[in-house]
Amino acid sequence: MKRFTIMTITKTMKMIVTAAVMAVSFNASAVFINGDITMSGDFLPTGGTSLGDATGIDFIDDDFMVDGATEDFATSGIMSGDVGTYFDFSFDPLTPGTQVWAIGGWSFALDSISILLQTDFFIVLQGTGMMSGTGFDDTTGTWNLTGNRAGALFNYSSGASAVVEPATLALVGLGFIGLAVARRRS
Repeated sequence: MKRFTIMTITKTMKMIVTAAVMAVSFNASAVFINGDITMSGDFLPTGGTSLGDATGIDFIDDDFMVDGATEDFATSGIMSGDVGTYFDFSFDPLTPGTQVWAIGGWSFALDSISILLQTDFFIVLQGTGMMSGTGFDDTTGTWNLTGNRAGALFNYSSGASAVVEPATLALVGLGFIGLAVARRRS
C-alpha cells in the first residue's frame, strides 16, 4: 500500500491547478465569422461633379439585394434575393468606424479604405473593417465596391479564422511547463 506524503499531495495539487489553468485557457476560444456575402444595388457619387472626383457614395433607396452568401451568412438564413440596408458615406476622407451595411443581425463598419481606381466611368474601392453578427465575435474583414455610372457590385468577405490571443497562448504555455516540471519531479 502506498503512503501519501505531504510531497505527494503538493505534487498532485500542482498538477490539478495546472490542468485547470489549461482547461480555462482552451475554453476561451472565440467564434469568428467566416464566409462571403455579395450584394448589388444602385448608387450615385457625391461630393463632386462626376464619378471621377466623387468623395462619397449615396446608395439609391438605401438598400441592396443579396446576390449570394456562404458559410456563416448562409447558415444564418441569408440568401440570394434578401434585401439589406446600405448607409451613405464619405470615403475621402473616411471616418473610421463608419457603418456601411446591415442585414438580418449582421453589420459591417469600415475602418480604412483605398481608392484603387477612380475615373469618370469607373470606381473601385477596397477597405477593411469590423464585421459583427449575432452570436459571433467581431471579426476583421474586407469590403469592396466596384461600380460604374450605371450601378455597382458590392462585396464583403471575411477569411478570418480563430485567432489565438497572446494571453490565451501564454496560459497554455504555462500549463504545459507546469505539467513538464511536475512530471520531471515525480
